[in-house]
Amino acid sequence: MVKHDSRLSDDPIWYDRVEADEPAGPILTLLAHSFLLVMSGLRAAGTLYWLPTLVWGRGSGSIRRRRASAAGRS
Repeated sequence: MVKHDSRLSDDPIWYDRVEADEPAGPILTLLAHSFLLVMSGLRAAGTLYWLPTLVWGRGSGSIRRRRASAAGRS
């Protein structure tokens, strides 16, 4: 066993130079795309779920500010 390997100490990314760059296989690519689709679908569902609350909150806040400013002018 070599105690001092120059690849490990001199080059922090030596493993990129040792291993050949191979493209991802079709199964891994399919899994990655499926994961992205599921995550984007969950994010869209979450956005749609909270959309009525967001619209209601902004609308009521706007009405509250208008009433407060109108009461301050009177």
